[in-house]
Amino acid sequence: MCNYVYREYMCEHHYHLVESWCLKYIETWKKCPPVVVYKEYWGNKICGACRQRQQPSNHPCAKMVKRPNSAVSHPYHHRVSA
Repeated sequence: MCNYVYREYMCEHHYHLVESWCLKYIETWKKCPPVVVYKEYWGNKICGACRQRQQPSNHPCAKMVKRPNSAVSHPYHHRVSA
């Protein structure tokens, strides 16, 4: 089984990060169900997506891109109670 790290941020977004791939995945490239080997709570930091929304981009075309309302979370980010 592949080992994952569960990381939760101050903004309440969470991610499953791969700690190590199992041999089955290395051979077949098919992901196993995640086995969380430990949890990290980064209560003093926000995730990259939220940080990017808070900091305006200096790119010339950035003002042309329509960003979703910051109050609406991404559909794939769900709060999981431990």
